[in-house]
Formats: sequence, C-alpha cells, structure tokens
Amino acid sequence: MNNQNFYLRLIALLLIIMAVFFYNGTVKDKEQAQDIADLTAKVESLENQQNEILTALQETYEEQKAAAESKASSDTSDSESDGTSEKDSADNKESSDQTDSEETSDDSDNVYKNGTFEGSGTGYGGTITVQVTLEDDTITAVSVVSAPGEDSAYLSQGENVINSIISEQNTDVDTISGATFSSTGILEAVNDALSKAENE
Repeated sequence: MNNQNFYLRLIALLLIIMAVFFYNGTVKDKEQAQDIADLTAKVESLENQQNEILTALQETYEEQKAAAESKASSDTSDSESDGTSEKDSADNKESSDQTDSEETSDDSDNVYKNGTFEGSGTGYGGTITVQVTLEDDTITAVSVVSAPGEDSAYLSQGENVINSIISEQNTDVDTISGATFSSTGILEAVNDALSKAENE
C-alpha cells in the first residue's frame, strides 16, 4: 500500500513537472513568435522607408535632368537667335575688355594682326600704358590709357608725338622738345604694343 502511494505521488510529481515544462515551452514559443512578428514588422518598415528614399532620389534626379536639358536647349536657342557672326563677337569682346585682341578677318598676310593692342613704356614719372589700333598694317589710333606718375602738363605735351606716329606710320619720329621723357615713354609703349601685334 505504501508502495502504491509512493508511485502515485511520483506519477503526480512527474505530471506536474511535465505540465511546468509544457507551460514554459508554450510561453517561450509565444515570445519567440512575438519577437519574429516584431522583427518582421521592423524589416517591412525599413524596406518601405528605403523604397520611399529611392523613389525621392529618382524623382530628384529626373527633375534635375529635365532642368539641365531644358537649360541646354534654351541656351542653344538663345545662341541661335542672337544672329551675331564670329567677327561681331570678336569686335564686342575687343571693345568691352580693352585687351589685346585679334579680329576674325583674314590678316595672315599682314605684318601685324588687326585689332587693338596694349603696350607700356617708361616715362618721366613711371609706366605709361597705351592702346594701339591696327587695321591692315595701318596704325589708325593711339591713345594713352594710363600714366599715373606723369605730370599732366608734360604728358599732354608729350602726347603730340602720337600725331607724328600716325602720320609717319612708325615710331621712328622725333621726341617732343620740353616733354622728352613723356614722349619717349609713349614711343616705347607703342613699340611694345606693335611687338605684341606681330603675326607669328
């Protein structure tokens, strides 16, 4: 009888232990299932965010591409509608920049290029800068554009050498008496400009 009670208690204890294990297993399965569901939801959320970002980037790229194409076509149509020739463009650049330039006309047979060229020489008070305009090897204009160190009276007198340069069409002319240094500086500057204008 005692043995029977012992076995019954043992069986009951085993059943209790099995029930506890089963319960724990069920709880763990539920927790794992919940964890899997949470992770799946997070992955789906991240995928959605990634898709949204990719879509936004694609739209931005398409917009920028369309804008660039539109600007390019607009620039092309503007340049076509200008109707200005290469010579006009070169002339405009020459007059606005006031720098050494070469016109697009055929001057390859000339000694000098056509255009306006800048040169500098040393006068009484420092550097004198002039611009010389040439057309078909003819000096058509000479102007002093900068002479910050020159006395205005001497410079004004020295500028008379410009008339001699244009009339003689070279710089082998006499300096101006009473403004020797200023006129010498102008002659040097004209020679400098002519050297830059030479056809190579």
